[in-house]
Amino acid sequence: MTVAFPAHQNERMGFTDQPSVPPRGRRPAAEGTSGSPRPTMAMVAARVGVSKQTVHYALNSPDRLSPTTLRRVLKAVDELGYRPNQAARSLRTQSPRAVGFRLLPTTEGQSGGVWASYLYELSVAAHRADHAVYCHPAATDEEEIQVIQEIFSTNTVDCFVITSTQDHDPRITFLRERGIPFVSFGRPWGHPMSDTWWVDVDGAAGMEQAVDHLAECGHRRIAYLGWDGPSGFGDDRESGWRRAMRSHGFSTRDLAARGPDEISTGRELAGRLLDRKTPPTGFVCVSDTIAIGALRACRERGLAAGRDVGVVGFDDSVGAHFVDPGLTSLAQPLELVARHTMRLLLDRLKDPNAKAEQVLLRPTLVVRESTVPL
Repeated sequence: MTVAFPAHQNERMGFTDQPSVPPRGRRPAAEGTSGSPRPTMAMVAARVGVSKQTVHYALNSPDRLSPTTLRRVLKAVDELGYRPNQAARSLRTQSPRAVGFRLLPTTEGQSGGVWASYLYELSVAAHRADHAVYCHPAATDEEEIQVIQEIFSTNTVDCFVITSTQDHDPRITFLRERGIPFVSFGRPWGHPMSDTWWVDVDGAAGMEQAVDHLAECGHRRIAYLGWDGPSGFGDDRESGWRRAMRSHGFSTRDLAARGPDEISTGRELAGRLLDRKTPPTGFVCVSDTIAIGALRACRERGLAAGRDVGVVGFDDSVGAHFVDPGLTSLAQPLELVARHTMRLLLDRLKDPNAKAEQVLLRPTLVVRESTVPL
């Protein structure tokens, strides 16, 4: 749903949530029908044969239930058209029941799509927990801190999700010092890991999968194309490449190159390595953006990706699906990331003094033509 604000607020911010769209032929539960009571949590529980607490867990802490029970409860919720009354609950608790989330600008020369997909999954998870996602744009971390101060002090949101974390991230320092509830999607690089609530995807483990896959395809000289400058994400992914190369007995000497996260960078870095007397036959890349550039460099030299050279990206973005040849890439489990993020936020709000929890998830290798011709 979208909630409009007065003009002075609507210029900068807005709510987003997964809309409740009833199945065809069924009227929305909120409208009701003559003689038909509004569906309640008790009615859902009775239909499934579980307690109301189980229904509450399904909507607010789904990871506490078995997959089978969760599916049964959510099916009943959908069939009955049950929707928690968020407005009434907010009035009772004086809580906005909203999660603050920064919208990042789209950058030219990148494959894109990951943050849009994550925002969708976070909105779905928030909706199931009777929350909304309140989006706000911010071009810099400093601007985001100013927005956080504004919307938290006015009780517009009661917690935040922080993304694109950096080494010694000033946003995390600000939030921790003021005791503002938040969960970061990404480890708090440079901050105490065990004292911060976070969910992340194991980039190092993903790069190990990529190297193992290329090794199985017969590659021995496998290069790494990464980001320049300090980057917790980038350093973590590069460490996985180095560890996997050592485990296979492969040399990493002069096989790492770094630059900005742009397609042109991947093209340039891969081109330099391919023009050497002894070029690599495989590339593992820190992002799909860099990998797409590497595919272009191969094509320009008459090399067929998947036959002559193997290329693996990271993120399984929109570009990975549509580039030719299709890009083998590491997919982040964004739905699971969003569900864990929302669960941690609810736990954090329920008990401000609870011990911080961390969740590290593994990516999945999606194989396409860039490593194995189909």
